[in-house]
This record gives sequence, C-alpha cells and structure tokens, in this order.
Amino acid sequence: MAEYSKYDIIVKDLNLIETQVSLLNDKYKDELQKNKELENTVNKLQKENAFLVDKLAKLESEIENLQSGHNQDLFHSLNMKEKEELKLKLRNLLSKIDYHISS
Repeated sequence: MAEYSKYDIIVKDLNLIETQVSLLNDKYKDELQKNKELENTVNKLQKENAFLVDKLAKLESEIENLQSGHNQDLFHSLNMKEKEELKLKLRNLLSKIDYHISS
C-alpha cells in the first residue's frame, strides 16, 4: 500500500509539473508575440525617422539656397502668414526628428 501512495504522489507531481510547463509555454508564446509587435513598431519608427531626416535635409538645403540668394524671389514672395506657417512646420518637423532620435 505504501508503494501505491508513492506512485500516486509521483503522478500528482508529474501532473503539476506538466501544468507548470504548459503555463510557461503559453507565457513564452505571449512574450514572443509582444516581442514581434515591438520589433515591427521599431522598424516602422526607424523608417519614419529616416523619412523625416531626409525631409529635414531637403528643407535645410532649401534654406541654404534661400540664404545664399539663389531663390530670393521665392522667399520674398511669401507673405508674413506663409512665413509663419513655414516656421511652424519646420519646428514640428524638428521636434518629431528630435523625439525619434532620442527614443
């Protein structure tokens, strides 16, 4: 009878271990899925960051052209409101780029 109870204890322990392994496997799958989602988000943000850096480089190039006098007619043709809108857009782009670089 004592051997029978040892057998029951071992079976019970094995069932408990099986349950724990199953739970850990489920947690692993969940974490793996979260990791994939985070990697996708990182890739998306890196692409957006590259796009914004490129856009900033183009805008900086345009600013240099304007400052050097190549396109002075274009710059002087802007009214005050358009100039302020351009400044606001540049500030927004710079803050986005700054945010992406810092993350």
